[in-house]
Amino acid sequence: MPFTLRRCAAAAVPVLVAACAAGSAPQRPPRPAATAPAATRARDQSAETSRQPALPPQLAMLAGLMPLRTIGADTFRLHYPDADGRGVLIGILDSGVDPGVPGLRTTTTGQPKLLDVRDFSGEGRIPLMPVEPDLDGTVSVGDRVLSGFGRVAGMASPPYYAGIFREVVLGSLPAADVDGNGRFTDEFPVLVAKGASGWFVMTDTDGDGSLDGERPVHDFGVAGETFTYRAGRSTEAGPMTIAVNLAERGERPARPVLDFVFDNSGHGTHVAGIAAGRGMFGVEGFDGVAPGAQILALKIANNARGGISVTGSMLRAMNYAAAFAQRRGLPLVLNLSFGIGNEREGAAAIDSVIDVFALKHPGILFVISAGNDGPGISTLGFPGSAAYAVSVCAVFPGVFVRPPEPGVPAAPDVMGWWSARGGELAKPDLCAPGVAFSNVPAWHTGEEISGGTSMAAPQISGAAAALQSAMRQRGRAVRAIDLKQALMATATPVPNATVLDAGAGIPNLTAAFQWLLAAHQSGLYAVRAVTGEGRATTAAYRRGGLASPADTVQRFVVTSVDGQPAARLLVRPDAPWVRAPSVIEPGGAPVTLTLTYDAAALRDPGLYVATAWAWPATDTTAGPSFGLTNTVIVPQSLDAPYTVRRRLRAGEIARYFLAVPPGVGGLVVSVEVAAISPPVSLYLFEPSGRPYRGTNSVSVGGNDSTGAALVVSAADVRPGVYEAVVVAPPGEPASFTVRAVLPPVSVDAIAAGPTAVLRNVSAARLRTTVRMDLMGAVSARTVGAVGAEPFKLWTTPPAWAGTVAVEVALPATMWDQLTDFGVTAFDGAGRRVKDAPLNYALGRMQVELDSTDATTPLLLELLPAFTHLAPPASWSAELRIEYLRREPHPLTVVGGGLGMRIELAPGATERVRFEAVPDSGLAPGLVPLYEVRAATDPSTWSVRQGTAGATP
Repeated sequence: MPFTLRRCAAAAVPVLVAACAAGSAPQRPPRPAATAPAATRARDQSAETSRQPALPPQLAMLAGLMPLRTIGADTFRLHYPDADGRGVLIGILDSGVDPGVPGLRTTTTGQPKLLDVRDFSGEGRIPLMPVEPDLDGTVSVGDRVLSGFGRVAGMASPPYYAGIFREVVLGSLPAADVDGNGRFTDEFPVLVAKGASGWFVMTDTDGDGSLDGERPVHDFGVAGETFTYRAGRSTEAGPMTIAVNLAERGERPARPVLDFVFDNSGHGTHVAGIAAGRGMFGVEGFDGVAPGAQILALKIANNARGGISVTGSMLRAMNYAAAFAQRRGLPLVLNLSFGIGNEREGAAAIDSVIDVFALKHPGILFVISAGNDGPGISTLGFPGSAAYAVSVCAVFPGVFVRPPEPGVPAAPDVMGWWSARGGELAKPDLCAPGVAFSNVPAWHTGEEISGGTSMAAPQISGAAAALQSAMRQRGRAVRAIDLKQALMATATPVPNATVLDAGAGIPNLTAAFQWLLAAHQSGLYAVRAVTGEGRATTAAYRRGGLASPADTVQRFVVTSVDGQPAARLLVRPDAPWVRAPSVIEPGGAPVTLTLTYDAAALRDPGLYVATAWAWPATDTTAGPSFGLTNTVIVPQSLDAPYTVRRRLRAGEIARYFLAVPPGVGGLVVSVEVAAISPPVSLYLFEPSGRPYRGTNSVSVGGNDSTGAALVVSAADVRPGVYEAVVVAPPGEPASFTVRAVLPPVSVDAIAAGPTAVLRNVSAARLRTTVRMDLMGAVSARTVGAVGAEPFKLWTTPPAWAGTVAVEVALPATMWDQLTDFGVTAFDGAGRRVKDAPLNYALGRMQVELDSTDATTPLLLELLPAFTHLAPPASWSAELRIEYLRREPHPLTVVGGGLGMRIELAPGATERVRFEAVPDSGLAPGLVPLYEVRAATDPSTWSVRQGTAGATP
């Protein structure tokens, strides 16, 4: 899914900066919503939108809110005005691109900005059926009768085809309101016929029931034509610009296949503006990085289901772009601001597909966003983890912290707290600004500012296009590996960041261009860490420290991929705790390098990162050919509660690695600040590296509370090393206290009775308070479907339910084969109620119900998106549906009250039985869902949710 942060808007720069800089506290970026509805329950009502930009575009340009300065794009353009991407094609694989926005109309040389607009998602597919006109010149399409059919008959002969374009399938307001009348239940009849110039579409764009005055619209790739639907008889363009894809089925007579192409997310249009916008918002000089480049707009996402890619859409779009560029003889850069979380780094099928594509097309540079699951280590998503792509992390531009003022130093850029990090992978490669003011479709006006690694990737794509343009004008072809190496070798490291955070750092376009002019030779190498796990990880990773002397030895296999001649490479580690051979000679065959670690230097808790860089002996100014990255994490023991106080610089982060042994009852990590203090945020990551599956972030300070905790439940806790990260706001330093503790009592089970089973996991006698609440009811089952078909299930919430929570768990091996997995809820009218695409193999969606919706049926849809065009024969998942009460119902202890205080000896187990709630008439398949909490003090508790199984 698109890697996008929350969007922010404001009326003036100071307000804008406060909102977008997360002045109240850095916030964890949510999953992107396709249309970002204000409420979870979609309503057929007027869209409440200001139709005003976040701030005047002229002011945004002057303030530098399209941050070109960070990568030196503004200076490069001054020195080389013709090297602006002209003669280069950028493919935007995304949610679609709105061809009607001013910044995407022409290039700096007057050529069309959008060369083609294609839909590979199927979201805009309109089923067509043959129709025949009536004698009175009308034609019936569904239950609609259109007059003026003579317009069609005058341009084409039979057969004629018709279909219905429905707003309701596009999601929620405002995106689904394609004509701007405040509803999203409209239906628009569409006619398709074939004339002398090929297939064309005619539709009633003004809703007057007639085709008189309407114009034919041909395939965008043929004629570059678009249209909009308008409310009533308005002469103004509607809020969504639509292009047409028309193809023929291989039948006799040929039958048309029709897709409407649009951007009902806003994401792809925003990304395109950053990469190559020109004259955005009609403001001369308000440009993206490469305003001379042309764009292929390739829609791979179904935005009505949360912006998910669909089966094969990435692969088909990649191949289409490569063939298109080859036919036109144009250099191509592909931008993919998309991805999901790695479950098993090095195992994703889409990574392999992209690597094979890169080797097959050595002239095409693939740029992919790293993901928004930071700031934890080993959180980089796929396909940003593809070895031969350029994976892009994000920095937070200082201009969004403080507006520029004469005589006042600009605020520095800081590492984006949300940006995903490497660990098991030697990624990301480069960083770029991750917030920008850019194009949006008309319906999305007011949301011009977006942030995320989605916004960083097109900065690098635009930079690559500018470099290609400069070299092409000098008659020199440039391989993708040369572009990547030029950008990385001349990049500036991000302050206070490791290679896991920022890769090589922030590129500089002028320096990269000089590198290319110097004719350095780049080799392409495959680097694999020998792990014994069968996965193609590109870095060595010891999350639990050094368990034995064998852990001090690490082997890497390095293979020359593109057959360059044998060369001597000088190996230089950048940290003293790693020793490596000083010289290697690949010789064209795989070479195994053995590195050793100094165990004495790796004793104190913390993060240790070192890279052994391999430099060509004959050209050390070319930068390293590759690096062997090693990460060792020495965790903090939690035998006793761990507490630390610290002060951070603006935008700085602090990491704490916490060893959690087996058999504990959870984990509690808390953060506190003074009563009047700048805000800080606390994030928690599981031993696998993924964000904690429960509530995984909190913010305190500023206008928030002075203290908060993240609680890992007894059911969810996993043995291993958790990572807690504290982040200071980008605009000011902050002080905090962080505390981590293992609950001394564990809620081991919820048994029949219902009964809470408690265990003292400490070495001391203790007294604990225990309580049990009835949370609702739950059902669980294995589900699945054939091929890539969705699984659909109707469910009716009980009258007492206030929330429906849907949890989906997939096998890790299946997750490796996907590019997305959609989880969507619809109401009985087919309107989307909520979407929550999975970011990992286990995910959860909650649908909040108001009192009038309590018994309204919901249609749940699970939709896998497989990498390859031919999906497996079937798929399956574990589906759990929880119906949660509006307020938990407390249970009384048998023979006691609502809570009970008991005494436990070290290692002792106690069963506390509660009074059962009288049968509430649960539907078949539903069982009661309970929650038990046991606490020895108000800040340390063990919690477990579940059903009452047999007494252990």
